[in-house]
Amino acid sequence: TAWLKRPNFPDLNFELQVPPSLLIYTAIKMKLCVHVLLLALGVISGHKCDETNDSNECDISDISSHLHLATKATKVAKVTKVSAASTYLISEFEPNPPSNDPSTQQIELSGPAGGTFNGCIWTVDADNITAKGEVDRANNVSGTFDPNGPLLVSIPDLENPSFTIVLSSSTCPSVDDNVFDTGFNVPGVIYDSIGVPDVAGDEAILAQIREALGHPPGTDFKFTGDEPKLVFRDASVGNLYAVNDPPGGVVTVVKDANGGDIEPVEFSGGDPLETTFGVINPTLGSGVIGDPHIHTLDGGHYTLLREGSFLVWHFGLPQPHVDWQIFAHYAGRQSFTKGLLLVDTSGSEPSSMEITSERCEWQTQSNSKKWSSEVPEVLLSGPSSRMQLVGNKNRNRIELFIADEKVATLKVLCRQGRHIDMKLYMTNQKWRPFVSGELKGQKGQKDKPSSNSSMLQLATREDQEFEVKKAWAELGGSPRAQEYLQMFDENGHDVGLSELCDAQGQADAKALCQKHLGTAAHSSYFEECIYDVCSGAGEVAAEMAAEMLKF
Repeated sequence: TAWLKRPNFPDLNFELQVPPSLLIYTAIKMKLCVHVLLLALGVISGHKCDETNDSNECDISDISSHLHLATKATKVAKVTKVSAASTYLISEFEPNPPSNDPSTQQIELSGPAGGTFNGCIWTVDADNITAKGEVDRANNVSGTFDPNGPLLVSIPDLENPSFTIVLSSSTCPSVDDNVFDTGFNVPGVIYDSIGVPDVAGDEAILAQIREALGHPPGTDFKFTGDEPKLVFRDASVGNLYAVNDPPGGVVTVVKDANGGDIEPVEFSGGDPLETTFGVINPTLGSGVIGDPHIHTLDGGHYTLLREGSFLVWHFGLPQPHVDWQIFAHYAGRQSFTKGLLLVDTSGSEPSSMEITSERCEWQTQSNSKKWSSEVPEVLLSGPSSRMQLVGNKNRNRIELFIADEKVATLKVLCRQGRHIDMKLYMTNQKWRPFVSGELKGQKGQKDKPSSNSSMLQLATREDQEFEVKKAWAELGGSPRAQEYLQMFDENGHDVGLSELCDAQGQADAKALCQKHLGTAAHSSYFEECIYDVCSGAGEVAAEMAAEMLKF
């Protein structure tokens, strides 16, 4: 926030604010705009502020314009940190490469495409030993980011965790300096920092190191039972994930920074269990599966307790103007997804595209014309946007583009007379701030108590903020689909799990889901499968869940 005040006119106050979610894209430009504004004011007043007073303010109230500029140092520092962190990131590295320690190892950085970089990569020992807090490695690195953003650099092999790895500007600290010493000064600007523990007790030391460094941008992992062999960012610039190196070397899940398990099949764009140096990292998908189980873009998952129409995903970009919405209608005894509606208001005339479980065939409407089952390859085109459909009538992939850049991929699996499952992947983290709806994720929202079942622990929500009270046709859907969905609304009713499935029924459902889901038997998908089968959806629910995970 920047403040501009004029003492003689107390009502003349300007406040410039940027939402935190947009700082990653606007911090640098905002800082430049503020500097230009301050420079312009200096030119207007004929005053140059070479020094600040004791309040860290540039006081020019003694001149005729009576302008008073206040730039609070603490706030400027925070913006600078976010700006720096959003520019350069550690996107992938191996805390402890497999097999024998190599003489050198690769570190992947992420930054502005085509830009040059000169910086330093250094580590701080976080083991609970006498060397705790010492700078263990420090190496200058440089290079040019490729057109997609990654830059691959090589450094001497890192000491095994626990440690904090730091990416900073080109001035490196001296090896053996201790960050806990009162005389230690953080060199230059810290762009990113990642804490990696190899035992639970070292988490506290990582926190102490972060405090000693002045709480720089970055993340500290929780200890998850084993030492990570791989750390990577979602799509190279997003959330951090780790792949552990357990005894025996059998790895089946990805860990988030808080220790949560994520199935590898939930990622798109590569195998998250393997290194992808030099290319964009895999990205976590989102979706709606079964009765309905919502998987969000931030890695959350919960079961929705309400029926009706809901805003699943909304993408709104102001310039160029792009506005896509995806609505879902959850209905029937198990409240499965019975209809999906895509609405594009990017152009002068809204266009719609829908699919229901009645026929599992896409229909489109554009320019206020009649609904048609003849779906063109390019759908719902706006001035700068388009959607393309790939696949057969039961299993479809829709790719969403702005100009020639793919923004998202929607995968839809429909079983006629049953229900619809869907997944959505965002291709680049830069688009996430323009997303809302159920799939965005709702950090901070309190989950309702989990199922009463002793076997299942499913978080539940009601998503009242995303419920849409309008009729399906009012949202942009067809009258025929509205009639079909209303049939379920009139006959549907809520049935709790405890009323449908006893302990033996749960055991049978578990065996059935094990048969179809296989390696996903310890994931949230597995518990959701049991829930759906127990709720009366039968084996088809397990079949569709397994097929969707492979889709």
